[in-house]
Amino acid sequence: RVVEALQMGSSLPEAVNRLYVSMPIPETNFFSIVVSIQSQSGGNLAEALGNLSRVLRDRRKMKGKIKAMSMEAKSSAAIIGSLPVIVAGLVYLTSPDYISVLFTDPMGHMILLGSAFWMSCGILIMRKMINFDF
Repeated sequence: RVVEALQMGSSLPEAVNRLYVSMPIPETNFFSIVVSIQSQSGGNLAEALGNLSRVLRDRRKMKGKIKAMSMEAKSSAAIIGSLPVIVAGLVYLTSPDYISVLFTDPMGHMILLGSAFWMSCGILIMRKMINFDF
């Protein structure tokens, strides 16, 4: 597209800016900015594009690291969130009398509702902390 725009008589910064308009991603925006600045101020375009390439590679590495760290946090959150249910199930299997009070007594119902509410709040807070744009 850039070559076609250049053949049609557009300037290089204008052609590269059209590329960004047709593909609005940060990488093409960076490319457009670098080419525009280099065409206005002069200088070594190869060096500027080399620096841009290094920056884009570093950004990709950082995205991978962030993704890995957020997956680790999501796994930890899933384990922490499921532990109370698992422990309650194991207690019910080993000694059902301890847990049955929660299902038969009205105060037990209130405790279960409170526990479910606070677990839901904790899950929502963990989800907010883990999910972020990068």
